[in-house]
Amino acid sequence: MAETLVAGEHFNAWDLDEAGPEALAELREIRRTGSPALRNAARALLFAVGGPEALGEYDLGLVRRLIRSKLADDVPVPMDCCEVWYAIPTTDQAAVLDAFGLSDAEPVTMSLGTEIWSRRHSPLGHQRCAQVYVSPALDGWTLVFGSASPDQHPPGIVEERDWDAGPRDRYANILANEAVWRRVTRERCVELSRRFGTAHFHFTSHGDAMTSWCIAEKGELVRFYDAAVPEESVGELAAENGYLLPHEDTPLPEGWADDIEHTENPLDWQREWVRRHRRLKAELGIPDHCDADTIAEALSVHPGKIGPHTRVEGHGVIALTRCGREYGHPRTLLTGLAYTPPPERPSIFDEDRT
Repeated sequence: MAETLVAGEHFNAWDLDEAGPEALAELREIRRTGSPALRNAARALLFAVGGPEALGEYDLGLVRRLIRSKLADDVPVPMDCCEVWYAIPTTDQAAVLDAFGLSDAEPVTMSLGTEIWSRRHSPLGHQRCAQVYVSPALDGWTLVFGSASPDQHPPGIVEERDWDAGPRDRYANILANEAVWRRVTRERCVELSRRFGTAHFHFTSHGDAMTSWCIAEKGELVRFYDAAVPEESVGELAAENGYLLPHEDTPLPEGWADDIEHTENPLDWQREWVRRHRRLKAELGIPDHCDADTIAEALSVHPGKIGPHTRVEGHGVIALTRCGREYGHPRTLLTGLAYTPPPERPSIFDEDRT
């Protein structure tokens, strides 16, 4: 693995899931006898396979000193793929860690915390629910990326390892689990609001149009919305005024796109569809749709919009959930301590804004 990393060849981080104890022994030997480049790669892989405790006292101290040296000049950068987070109006990070049942907190720069969080997607075991990134206070709000273990494995959840192979049964289990998680999210927000006065939950899917948000204040559920089940909505928010909700259709005239000509290039039809859609929305004064990002930007802090203008207090941490304490750190390959959000994905729909 170390040779592949040093050579700059494609490294599949999913291969880390298959690494066993023998890999740690091999990597420690490289740390003792390898070239400088191999030794650096081995250190990253030791952390990836075994977590901080696999590094050894010297390497762990080295990593911690490097992080501390960067914290003083840490500047927020917009987060990409934030998907799920809680926003709590407090600068008391210790209280937030306690409220979510987190422990073994390790200070991290915002860049490193973002990188660790963005690489948590392995479906095996408890990789997704072992670790949480807790931000520094950003404009007075502490953001929690991830969930407490009781929220991931509440009573009523059918664990993936117990799913039947049939697609219908799998889909039924997914729907049933989502219903349980919606209830747990509402209860968690209410519980947090009793302690901190207010608690927000936000979810934005980067794979489809699904989005949801939950707002609780002083122990009461103020607003819950999920695009998948709008019939379960509770309350309304002033921040939603002037927008369509995600499940609502854009009220365009019937047949508005019927006469768009189909050509040999299907992209021609798509481009014209987008141009006409934008023009009609502007002419008819039809509002945009809101989503969890819209609500976060209006009511607290949107992780994708933080930057040098954001007021920062303290530093972020990576902390273990109950699953992390029981099953170990998630396997995360850290490619560096600097994180730069990728450029916005180019789209044919952005070629012409008319």
